[in-house]
Amino acid sequence: MPDAELVTDAAPRDPTQMLDAFLVAAVRPPLRRLGPPASRVVGLFVGLVAATTSLAYVGAHAADAHTPAQLAVGVLGVVVVAAWAALECAALAAPYAPVATADAESGAKAEPAPGDALAPWRAGAEFAVWMLFIYACDRTDLVARGEKHTSQKSFWCLWGLICLAAACTVRSCRAPRVLAREQTEEWKGWMQLMFLLYHYFAQAQLYNAIRVYIAAYVWMTGYGNFLYYQKTGNFGAVRVCQTLFRLNFFVVVVCVALRNEYMLYYIAPMHTLFTLFVWLALRIARARNDDARVLVVKVVSTLLLTALLYDVEAVFRFAFGWQPMRALVAFHDPLHPEFTDELHEWRFRSGLDRYVWVFGMACAALFPVLSKALARVDAAEAAARRAIRGAVVAALLGAIYVYHDAVFSLDKYAYNGYHPYTSWLPILVYILLRNLTPALRARYVHLFTFLGQVTLETYILQFHVWMKTTGLNGSPKFLLVLIEGHFWLNFAVVSAAYFLVSVRVFRLTCALRDALVPDDARDLPRALAVLGGVVAALAAAGHGLSYAAFASLRHAESAAGKSSAEARLSSPPPEHPYCNTMSGLRSRSTKMSCTLSRFMISRCGSYCHSRNGCRAKPAKA
Repeated sequence: MPDAELVTDAAPRDPTQMLDAFLVAAVRPPLRRLGPPASRVVGLFVGLVAATTSLAYVGAHAADAHTPAQLAVGVLGVVVVAAWAALECAALAAPYAPVATADAESGAKAEPAPGDALAPWRAGAEFAVWMLFIYACDRTDLVARGEKHTSQKSFWCLWGLICLAAACTVRSCRAPRVLAREQTEEWKGWMQLMFLLYHYFAQAQLYNAIRVYIAAYVWMTGYGNFLYYQKTGNFGAVRVCQTLFRLNFFVVVVCVALRNEYMLYYIAPMHTLFTLFVWLALRIARARNDDARVLVVKVVSTLLLTALLYDVEAVFRFAFGWQPMRALVAFHDPLHPEFTDELHEWRFRSGLDRYVWVFGMACAALFPVLSKALARVDAAEAAARRAIRGAVVAALLGAIYVYHDAVFSLDKYAYNGYHPYTSWLPILVYILLRNLTPALRARYVHLFTFLGQVTLETYILQFHVWMKTTGLNGSPKFLLVLIEGHFWLNFAVVSAAYFLVSVRVFRLTCALRDALVPDDARDLPRALAVLGGVVAALAAAGHGLSYAAFASLRHAESAAGKSSAEARLSSPPPEHPYCNTMSGLRSRSTKMSCTLSRFMISRCGSYCHSRNGCRAKPAKA
C-alpha cells in the first residue's frame, strides 16, 4: 500500500484543536500562578492517576488474562500520557513568547511556534487513548455485541446512497494525467468502502469481487513503489524505515495490545513483503534502471523467482519456515482448527496475489508507452478519436464478458484456483476505461479519495471498533452495538465513531513516523538503538509486573494454605471487584492477573465496579 502523507490542514472542530482550546481557557490561569516546576509535578501526578485509573477500569471488564507484553504496552501508555501531561502543564505555566518572523532579506528561518516540541507527546498520548478505546470496544463487556444484518436489499440501497453522495464531491485534479494520485486514492476508497460493507452485512456472494479488490491493492504496491524508485532513485534506509513504519506500526501495537497474531491482519505482512521485493528488484543494478531492456529482465526475473518461491513446496518451506520469519507469518485460526499447518493461512492469502504485484511493476515500466498512446488518441481528429475509443471500449467489454462467464462466475473455491493468473484482467480493464478520455483523467471523486487515504486504518479498525471479533485471533463475526434495538441509528453512530478514530489514528501514525524516524540516515542507527532500549525496558517492566503478581500469589498460598488461597482467588473479596470477570478461569496466569490488578488498584486508590456487582460467583470445583 503506497505511503500516505500527513494531512496538516485540520478542520475547525478537530479534537486536537478542541483540546488546545480547553487547556488554554480553563487550565492555563491556575497553572500560571504555580509556575513551570510545580505545574510539571501537578501534570505528572494527574496524568499518572488518570491513565492508571482508566487502564484499571477498562481491564476490570476484560475477558482474558493479561500477558507480560500487554502489561508492557499498558506501562508505555501510562508513561506517555503522564509525560505529556507534565510537559503540557509546564508549557501552559510558562510565559508566552511570541513567534519570531522570518527575515526575507537575510533569509533567517523563523523560530518554531510554542508547543511544537510537544507535538510528538501529544500524538503519543492521544494514540494511547485510542488504543485503550479499541481494547474496551472489542475485549471487554463494556460495549454490547449484536448479530449481523444480512440483507442484500439493505446493502445495495446503502451503497447506492453513498454513491449519490459521492457524486456531489467531484473535483478537478491538480495535475491531470494517467493514474494521478487523486485517482489511485479514489480507486482505493470506493473498493475499501465496498469491502467494509461486505463484511458488515455478511454478503458472501461478493467474495469473488472482494478478491479482485484485494488484488488491485497489491497491484498498486508493485506499481506505486516501482514508479517511486525509478523516478527518485532513493533506495536509502530512511525511506525503507519510513515505509515499514507506516505499514506496520499500528498493526504491531494492536497485535500486542489485543494478543492477536500478525497474520490476522494479513494485508500488512503481504504489502510489507511485496514492497521489500520491489525495493530489492530495483536496488540491484540501480544505475541501469533507465534501460528498458534491463527493466524487462528485472520484471521477468522477479516473476520467475516468485513462481519458484510459491509453487515449489521445498522453497516455500525454506523461505518462511525459519525463525523468526515463521513466528511472524504463522497463524492459528480458532474457527478452523483443522488447519494444523501454521503456514497454511500465509500461503493461501499471499499466494492468491503472488503475481499481481509483478504485473503492477510491468504496468509501471510501460507507463510512458500508455501515456503516449492516449496522448496520440487525444490529438487525433474527432472521427478517428471516436472510432478508436469505441473500438477500445468494445474490446474491453468483450474481454470482461468472457472473463466473467469463464472465471468470475465460478464458486469461491473454484475461482481461487484461477485468481492468481486472471486477476490482472479486470484491473487492466478498469485502468483503461477510467483513463480513456481527458475528462475522466481530469476529475476525481473527493469522498472516495479521502477514504482512500485511511485504508490501512479502516481495515484494521473494522475488526474492533466497527464490529466485534470472536476473541483471540478472532474474525469480526458480530456487530458493535451502542444503541440496542435500533439498527440503522446504531449503524450511523458507530460508523461515525469508527471513521473518526480511523482518521485520527492515520494522522497520529504519520506524526509519530515523522517524530521517530529521522530524516538523516546518519541519525538512524541511534534512533534504532534508542528504540531497542525502550523495547527492552518495556519487556523488563512487563515481566517484572508479572513476577510481582506471581510472588504475591505464592505469598498468599504459603500464608493461608493452597486450598484457601484458591478459594479466595475463585471468589474475590468485594473491595477488589477487578477480578470479577475472571471467575471461572482456573489458569495460573489468570490468578496472577487478578493479583496484579488488585496491586495496581490499591496503589492508585481507585476501585472499579463491574455491572454484575462486587462479588463474583464461585468457580466450579
